Amino acid sequence: MADLLETRDLTDPTQHGWAVDYRIRREDGEGLHVEVRCWDRAHDAAKKSGNAAALQAIDERGVGAALEAAEEAESPADRGAVMISIWFDPADDGS
Repeated sequence: MADLLETRDLTDPTQHGWAVDYRIRREDGEGLHVEVRCWDRAHDAAKKSGNAAALQAIDERGVGAALEAAEEAESPADRGAVMISIWFDPADDGS
């Protein structure tokens, strides 16, 4: 499983939600970045629809989703630099 090496909060004080950058080392030893963003509207949509999986992921600031996506991505050793972007979407019940 991938390991979380560093967390940086990218949230601007004026933004309606949050943004986090995770630096992750994959099981194969390769490193990459995963940005996770959630707007207040996506969180509200997840609450309204009762989307428990999205609410859990939002509550943990997407760290589990980031680690999973890092392992599923093509290896940076084969592809080069890899940057993954995850957005919680209000149009998809917060997923």
